[in-house]
This record gives sequence, structure tokens and C-alpha cells, in this order.
Amino acid sequence: MTLPDIAAALRDLHVSIGQQQDLTKVVIQDAENARAEFRALTTGATNPLVNRALGNYAQGIVKLRDGSWLLAEAGGILAEYARAIGIDLPPWQPIEGKRKAEPNPDEQSETGPRHPGTQRLPQADDSAPRDPAAG
Repeated sequence: MTLPDIAAALRDLHVSIGQQQDLTKVVIQDAENARAEFRALTTGATNPLVNRALGNYAQGIVKLRDGSWLLAEAGGILAEYARAIGIDLPPWQPIEGKRKAEPNPDEQSETGPRHPGTQRLPQADDSAPRDPAAG
């Protein structure tokens, strides 16, 4: 494989990651809209299953945001790698805040007492300093 072949493959992957992140943003917005509609329709409901459903919505949204953040990280790492081997990729746009849809205290998800979105994947190499502006 030649350097131009690698450059083309990296550019295609870079575009694909961006498209997936855009799609994820749309899905997150749809989920937030559905959660808001469900909340409005069930205002005043005393059934604990309603609060559990709202908590599950919130947890799902947080997981989607985590996935979007991971896509942004992948795009940034890919761009760094490309630059390191002499390939120019468009700059990666950082995503805004990771989490917006935390459940209210009265909302509980089916998964129990753990807090949604607090788990992070282990970093492959924590010895290298990280640039906070990179993602």
C-alpha cells in the first residue's frame, strides 16, 4: 500500500466518523425529544414504572452522548496519526458537553443504583500527556 492509498483510506475513515457523529447527534436529539414528550404526558403520574422509564431514557441518552464523545476522540486520534505520518486531514471539531440528560432524583433506571454515564473505557496509554483542547 502506498502513502497516497493510506491517505485516501484515512480520509474516507475520517469522513465516515464525522457522518456517524452527525447521525448520533440526530439520534440524541430524537431521544431527548421523546423523553421530554413522555415526561409531559406523564406529569403527575404516581406509578414508579413511569419514573423508571424516564430514568432509562436519561441513561440511554447519556450512553449515546458517551458514544458521540468516543467518536470525537477517534476522529481526533485519527487526525493526529495522519499528521504524524505526513497526511493532512481537516481539523476535527470538538463536541459540546458530553452529558445533558441526567435523570431527576425521582427517576430510577432498571439497572439499579449506579450513576449513568460514569463508566469510562480504560485508556490504552495513560503515560502520554493529553491535550485538553483535542477532545
